[in-house]
Amino acid sequence: MLGLFTGLVFSSCSSDDDEVNPNPQPTDEPFVLSLAIQGSEGNFTYYTVPFEDVMSGTLSAEGKGIEQPGYFDFKQIDNTIYSIGGLDDVNVVGITKDTEGELVQTGDASFTNSVSDIVKADDNTLVAVTLSANSDMVTFHTLNENISVTETFQSPISNLTANDVPAYSGMRIEDGNVFLSYYISDPNTYATDYTDVAQVAVYSYPEFEFQKVITDERVGPIGGFNVKSGLIEDEDGNIFAVSHSNPANGFSQFTNDSGILKINSGETTFDADYFFDLQEVAGGNPVHLIYLGNGKAFAEINMAARDAQAMWSDSPLQSAIIDLNNKTVNFITGIPQHNGAGRRLAALQDGNYVYLTIPGEQGVSVYRIDTTNYTATKGADVEANFVAGFFKL
Repeated sequence: MLGLFTGLVFSSCSSDDDEVNPNPQPTDEPFVLSLAIQGSEGNFTYYTVPFEDVMSGTLSAEGKGIEQPGYFDFKQIDNTIYSIGGLDDVNVVGITKDTEGELVQTGDASFTNSVSDIVKADDNTLVAVTLSANSDMVTFHTLNENISVTETFQSPISNLTANDVPAYSGMRIEDGNVFLSYYISDPNTYATDYTDVAQVAVYSYPEFEFQKVITDERVGPIGGFNVKSGLIEDEDGNIFAVSHSNPANGFSQFTNDSGILKINSGETTFDADYFFDLQEVAGGNPVHLIYLGNGKAFAEINMAARDAQAMWSDSPLQSAIIDLNNKTVNFITGIPQHNGAGRRLAALQDGNYVYLTIPGEQGVSVYRIDTTNYTATKGADVEANFVAGFFKL
């Protein structure tokens, strides 16, 4: 299914939720991109490469960077990029800079099944989670700064559902609780036959003991295939849950509205008084979200009606800045409607700018978005099938 999905994306083209680096250090090549390049036999290799400038010229992996054949997801937490192996790769490797400013690999943790995601719990602890069709357990691992597993916890999947398999869509740790969002998917056909309710599991932290599943029937399931931004969190500890049930992001059906729900800080229920009907306000369904601060988020919004979307296409997308508190949407001018990569959004927040790459008729290009005036400037061209990560170290 992954091959089908990426194949469709590439044929149309010819990448939370990442944590923002709070203390970026100036270097000669501060920008780092993970470039996915397809070989002649159809296999992919990822090159994580530093660049001085991303707004002019051409960005290429030729002759430099860290090379990783296979399938990988990338996420930055503080000053480390985490390379998360998928499919047959079950390792997590850190990528950071040494004292001379060169990219180096650091740490290497191996798991029984591929990690679904990693989030920061505190300054000394990361939490990795695995939801896998190969296991009847939800597995949590705590990791230290050396990417070594310190503890492992398991909880039966039967606490979440008795139907098919829960697929990961988001995780946040807040106020002594782990919030885990998911949707139900057939592991063989990827059919989503249960789309009439939003579900978020709540576990205690740091014990990882199952507490309950909270539900809301105003929308369908939270998140979608491989997007990983089903849950985002603001600086006050409020958690926002994104629901779309888009066929373009892996749903075989939709039976309920799309929109954004809220879990208030310190609570473990959905706020019955909060509902952001983005379809009504913007004319589209939210897909990828990155929280920016002060109640604002960068969003990629699918502008096609759900019954008109091409399955697995992650398109057509339009970039916008949304205000989660005032429930407003400002679309970005200067960026054409575009396809996504069907996976975690590769985008970087750097002050008042958001950098991302989008495909066009001439290939992949960088765009820099000014979040204060909702305009974008086209930057460098990128020699890659798609960009799997966009960072600054």
